[in-house]
Amino acid sequence: MSEWLLFDLAGALASFGGVAPGSVRDTELVPTRSALLGVLAAALGIERAQSDAQRELAEDLHFASRVNAAAKLQRDYHTAQAPRESALKGRPRQTRRDELSVSKDDLNTVLSNRFYYANYAATIAVSGPAAKLDALQAALLNPKFTLFLGRKSCPLGWPMRPVRLSAETLAAAFTLFDAQRQATLQRFKEFDRRFEPPLAQKNAEALAFSADISLSLEGFSGTARTLARWDDPLDTAKRLFRERAQYRWEQVTTAGAAP
Repeated sequence: MSEWLLFDLAGALASFGGVAPGSVRDTELVPTRSALLGVLAAALGIERAQSDAQRELAEDLHFASRVNAAAKLQRDYHTAQAPRESALKGRPRQTRRDELSVSKDDLNTVLSNRFYYANYAATIAVSGPAAKLDALQAALLNPKFTLFLGRKSCPLGWPMRPVRLSAETLAAAFTLFDAQRQATLQRFKEFDRRFEPPLAQKNAEALAFSADISLSLEGFSGTARTLARWDDPLDTAKRLFRERAQYRWEQVTTAGAAP
């Protein structure tokens, strides 16, 4: 029997960046490991510069994601001011205010295309030591820092509802979580018949899954393939990452059926 923590990530917009060369800031449908660790670290109050605490958090945690594939990709043509590198020599640059505190003549306009997913909905499963998962559940219920869906422009649009449970497999953990979710939604519906849950709480026909290769895929349908992602943090302060392998597959469900 394995220990699990499951929670929802849902909002009007989400952006989980991958490789971002040049002026294109892309996003992936499936959250990166670094993004999920960032959510948990923010809940605990661990800052990016606290590399040792970040590494300790990541130890023994294994992630899986179930994402509603109906989310729509959106593009934002973005302009921003940025100082020349020479103007920042010898100056602090910890905040955006620090960067803009140079002469106006030293500011340039940077153009970029930033991508988001609209009507985003995902359920995240975390496997790990029971004590650590208990602490993470408490932190998600009362986070130290504000939580976002990848970027600060992407706030949460639905309670995360972290649930702790024990299950033999990842598929069983999702099934147990869905049963608790449906009971909660039914209570809301009985209280107010106008209640309409967001996309995260509806049964989607097309679902995209990902899972660490250490997790069993027993109980799932669909063909899993192995992908390489550069999203495992080595040093959060320096923003260094390493490659890791991950399962990815899709699954079609029928209304009312739990994946």
